[in-house]
Amino acid sequence: MHPEIGTRPLLRTLPNGVRLLALPMPHVRSVSVGVFLRVGSRDETPATNGIGHVLEHMAFKGTTTRSVQAINLDAERLGADVNAYTGKDSTGYFMTGLGAHAQQLLGMTADIVLHSTFPEVELQRELEVIRQEAIEYDEDPDDSGNDLLDRAIWGAHPMGMPVIGTVENIEGFTRHDLVRHVQRHYVANNTVVVAAGHFDVDAWVSCAEDLFKAMPASADRGWSHPPTPAAYTGQAVARRFTQVSQVFLNVAYPVMPMGPDGMPSRRLRLAAALAAHLFGCGMSAPWVDMVRERLGLAYTADASIDSGDNWLNFVVHAVTTPDKIEALVQATGELLHAQTTRIDPVHLERAKNQLTVSYVRASERPFATMERAVEELWASGSVTLLAETMALIDDIRAEEVRDVFVRMLAHPPALSITGKGVSAKSARHLAGCLAASVLQKP
Repeated sequence: MHPEIGTRPLLRTLPNGVRLLALPMPHVRSVSVGVFLRVGSRDETPATNGIGHVLEHMAFKGTTTRSVQAINLDAERLGADVNAYTGKDSTGYFMTGLGAHAQQLLGMTADIVLHSTFPEVELQRELEVIRQEAIEYDEDPDDSGNDLLDRAIWGAHPMGMPVIGTVENIEGFTRHDLVRHVQRHYVANNTVVVAAGHFDVDAWVSCAEDLFKAMPASADRGWSHPPTPAAYTGQAVARRFTQVSQVFLNVAYPVMPMGPDGMPSRRLRLAAALAAHLFGCGMSAPWVDMVRERLGLAYTADASIDSGDNWLNFVVHAVTTPDKIEALVQATGELLHAQTTRIDPVHLERAKNQLTVSYVRASERPFATMERAVEELWASGSVTLLAETMALIDDIRAEEVRDVFVRMLAHPPALSITGKGVSAKSARHLAGCLAASVLQKP
């Protein structure tokens, strides 16, 4: 039995639907505070793709009471770090500083989320910055490969669109577009306000209530209406980059089944994470050992889980040269197939310890604790204590991990390749080789 680690989270829902989440960490001196909204690129259309990312940038360009310069200076006078992100299913604004400043940090973050004015002069300047960011991203074969993999997984669904959007869309967004997006999606019953670290919980909760009690709600958004999962398509796509000498490979499989509410269960998520750690996390993992140490096919090779509130994908990523890509795919398929017949107990022990350590290390950092808790809240509606998660990891059996491989390999792979000499034809060929090797008979 694992000892209790940490203090139980406080989760409260305001009358308008805003959720307040306090995660006390008495063993640290800092605090991270954030406002997270359940809206991302999944909520966009081809015509609006990228608007969430533009909005995230513009939220810092001035509020009803502060200029962009004041926003930055107010936080930095306290020594705080300020940042934000846009994802597939969520958007987050957050600050990290001293625990004694928790209420001040929350007040500044709330001002950005609730009272941004999106000045026209700032918008035109920032759109050019974001356009440059999008071009830089598009010209990187590794980053481009990640976007291609999303398209290979989800096809034309909004989940398959790039979070950053397209250059054409970015150039055309107006202030009216941003205001309309905020009015529709930045709503109370779509919002989590959270703090993790060393802070006065009661004072912070009272502050959060005052700041967010008047946030408007929306009848068609919120916790009781989770989005419908996007259908998995399992395509093979490619994009040639003439200025590089390598090939960037990404392969994904969906982890099934879903839970009764249409979302993967917590136990399944942990079993999938164990599958990824067992297969390709660390130099001793079978896949990394095979393709790097034994066959010399790649320097970069790793496996991971890509997940959100209602999706869960097993992903392998590698970088190699064109002459080795087919051998790399063949070796990958054979090792994936091997996991459907037997899970090595030594590697399962390694995977459990690696996953446990990742949770323990995250629990020692306020921002990582906050981010992981919000992700869990989006996915399951609750937050689990670290000790409970550790016990669940320890309880997962080899048969459950093997079942993850069996179920996911019943689907065709989603495959993307970018780099030298690749083509749609070569992508389809590699996907066919992979499918044949994972479906071989024992």
